[in-house]
Amino acid sequence: MRDPHQNIFYYYRGPSKKIQDSLHDVQVEDNTTKALINLLEFSKRVDFSPLLRSFLKLIDVPRKQITSFRLQEHEDQSRPDGVINFADNKVIIEVKVAAPLVLDQIYRHLQSLDRDDFLIVITNNKTDSDKIKGLRNPKIRYISWKDIHYNFVSLTNEIQGNKQLLPILELVKDFINYLEVIVMTEFSGFKDEDFDFWIKPDIRYIPILKNKLESLAKSIKQDMPVRLSKYSHVYIGKISRIIRDERSAWVALKKKKDKKDALNQCNFTIEVSKSSLVINAVIRNGRTDNSRKPLGIFYKKLSNNPSGFLNVIQRIKVDGSFVVFKRLPKTGRFIKRGNEKWVKFFEIKLHDISTEDDVRYLCGILKKADSRPASPGIHARYSIDRGSAILTDPEKLKKKIISTIVSFKPILDFLEDRC
Repeated sequence: MRDPHQNIFYYYRGPSKKIQDSLHDVQVEDNTTKALINLLEFSKRVDFSPLLRSFLKLIDVPRKQITSFRLQEHEDQSRPDGVINFADNKVIIEVKVAAPLVLDQIYRHLQSLDRDDFLIVITNNKTDSDKIKGLRNPKIRYISWKDIHYNFVSLTNEIQGNKQLLPILELVKDFINYLEVIVMTEFSGFKDEDFDFWIKPDIRYIPILKNKLESLAKSIKQDMPVRLSKYSHVYIGKISRIIRDERSAWVALKKKKDKKDALNQCNFTIEVSKSSLVINAVIRNGRTDNSRKPLGIFYKKLSNNPSGFLNVIQRIKVDGSFVVFKRLPKTGRFIKRGNEKWVKFFEIKLHDISTEDDVRYLCGILKKADSRPASPGIHARYSIDRGSAILTDPEKLKKKIISTIVSFKPILDFLEDRC
């Protein structure tokens, strides 16, 4: 796995997470501004005008000869993150990465502008665009990091075959990769590094992988059909720093927390392991003999209505599997939050469940997996092998994940008496 720090724009984070979280937000913000300004300044030094023209067009500023670039330059009433100086005017840049956009700060920047100057606001929050438009000030421009990413990717595609531009092209690609690594773009697909992490774990890659899964889940949530709207809460699974106990990183699309809903913990997950990306419908919590918990409810329904479950299976369009796990405590005798691992116990192709005897056999498997300290867990699972072209195509992958979730939903509907 390529260390992200080998990217020329990436940086080392401070050592103490507890006291450094707020400082880290500032560090990411400053570093990302520095990366952008340094790339633009280098393009000027080597006379790579296509990048500069492309950026000025993106921010809708008249194209002129740039005289200099500055970082965190003090103005009369403000301190912008970056400045691009022209012969007779300037563009000041305010950047937000994790921190919220504060309009008071924007007002101070605007007051510091001369007649022909412009203010560029760059954030990662789509609602900030509306805030800026609401100011109705012709001197201010809003763009997102997604816009910059898309703009620079388009530029590299245009000049891809020009061998003379190869060195600057590689630098621009590193900046594009940097934005993807810190997930300052919308979900941009999976790379080998996301799977290699589980072969040779590096704790520095954990936040990158989690951010990528969160970005994917939020993007899926935006496009999910109305019938899946109750599974709209994005929850990122924790990855222990003791990585020997972990096999995958995951994100859940689940219902909002409701203590009155016995089936609240049944949801959909997306996992990344060393070999594949997996989409699951998850049934968890409880034992086969507890009729108030999901596993007990599901076991009873399978036993009493095997033909109903067969009807559900026949409606599933993806070539998935029914997987039974033993849920075990990582340490000690009891499963608690953060002290749980899933060990695969049994797997069968969903379309091989074709008779009522098959369903009764599954009931027996669930009983066997229900052996203390273990309790059973269930996944309806569809896997995409690493290396598959769809993993690098964000739009196709999102559509596939959504169609898989739609296909698996009847299993959770069966659990909830909605079939």
